[in-house]
Amino acid sequence: MPSNFAAWLPAKCVKPLQIDPAPYTPPGAGEIVVKKRAVAINPVDWGKQEAGNIILGYINYPFIQGGDVAGDVVEVGSDVNRFRVGDRVIGQAVGAASSSNNPVEGAFQHYTVIREHLATVIPAWMSYEQACVLPLALLTAAYGLFDPGFLALDPPTVPPPSPNSIQKAIVITGGASSVGSNAIQLAVSAGYQVYSTASPKNFAYVSRLGAIRVFDYHSTTWVDDLVLELY
Repeated sequence: MPSNFAAWLPAKCVKPLQIDPAPYTPPGAGEIVVKKRAVAINPVDWGKQEAGNIILGYINYPFIQGGDVAGDVVEVGSDVNRFRVGDRVIGQAVGAASSSNNPVEGAFQHYTVIREHLATVIPAWMSYEQACVLPLALLTAAYGLFDPGFLALDPPTVPPPSPNSIQKAIVITGGASSVGSNAIQLAVSAGYQVYSTASPKNFAYVSRLGAIRVFDYHSTTWVDDLVLELY
């Protein structure tokens, strides 16, 4: 089996992370194993290390953190049909989720077990470093927009609804941010007219994502301007 190493969080509030061997775990049903080429660090990662059990208090130590991964598929589960060995993929590692609480699904190691439905192929034009920042931002946007406990919007469709048929609108602030950028594209694909905010330097970018109108978030009147736009 491949030799695996990880950045372990061995106990509460330990700094720095401890680089040590980790078990290589073959994929189970609906899983793939990804050899890491790039990972992203999110606030929850350093927050857990700093705050101890105040954050994600259910996690058992020693633990391997990290959620955003990009790399190559090295092994697939017996029932996996979407991926082949050698595919370049991004994925959301869910080791820190309460339903998992399993270090083999943490990102900060050479080989991570990823659930098939939480991964997708990286386009040929995109680097591992560019791709690895997408999973958590996309997941956060999708959860806020479509989860029944939050906005519970209609889900995206392929192809998206015709612009002439769209009767629904949503305001997504911070449209140039990582979560905002994903949220705009998801909402447009779900058939919503998107109104957003950004700095003037990012107006063109946010418009390219699909927002039909972008307001300067520095303005003290942008809310009133939005109301006038709608009514």
